[in-house]
Amino acid sequence: MPKLKPEEVEARRLEIIEAARACFLRSGFHETTTDEICHEASITPGGLYHYFDSKEELIAAVIEHSAKIATERMRSLIEGADDAESAFRQVADFFSDTMRDADIDNVTRLEIEIWAEALKNDKLATTGRSAWKLRQNWLETLVQRGIDDGVYDAKVVEARAMASLLLAIYIGLRVGRLLGGEAFDTPGAMGSLFMMHAGRLTADRPELRQPAG
Repeated sequence: MPKLKPEEVEARRLEIIEAARACFLRSGFHETTTDEICHEASITPGGLYHYFDSKEELIAAVIEHSAKIATERMRSLIEGADDAESAFRQVADFFSDTMRDADIDNVTRLEIEIWAEALKNDKLATTGRSAWKLRQNWLETLVQRGIDDGVYDAKVVEARAMASLLLAIYIGLRVGRLLGGEAFDTPGAMGSLFMMHAGRLTADRPELRQPAG
């Protein structure tokens, strides 16, 4: 086989990662076979193992690639916005689009399967934490921009804490949608989240707006 240039190697590696992700979404991590991935990627088993030593290494690559794509998109939204308020609107649109994605339930199923596997696989757990840390980092950047622009009260809001909450809500909405089915009001939940962020859920009672403690 002729030697490939570095950029060709990387391009082929990404093709395999995307093929594996399609298989994992369709059949699940455990049920997906190496033969299925090879068929999807149009590669031989020998060719596959030239790029990845195991299915575990491949699922780690899928996790890392998905996180990279998401964070790059969010970073471009934040950096391209004129101010914090427009950045928040663009991120809100991104969240809404994600929740309406026809494939979102399959993505959540796969992530739940990966989380369960990570409970007994330290290497996979480390990869997963790093991937979610990327997402939290850009949320922190978004919140900090809001603090700097006066959208948030700097005396009350701490960027990491707020980013942690937003990330937990995002994950919870997706799990709630998957488990609750039609009974889970995804649009209503998203609307309530945005109203909560805008401070429009509580009654006009000053004592309720005081921070706890």
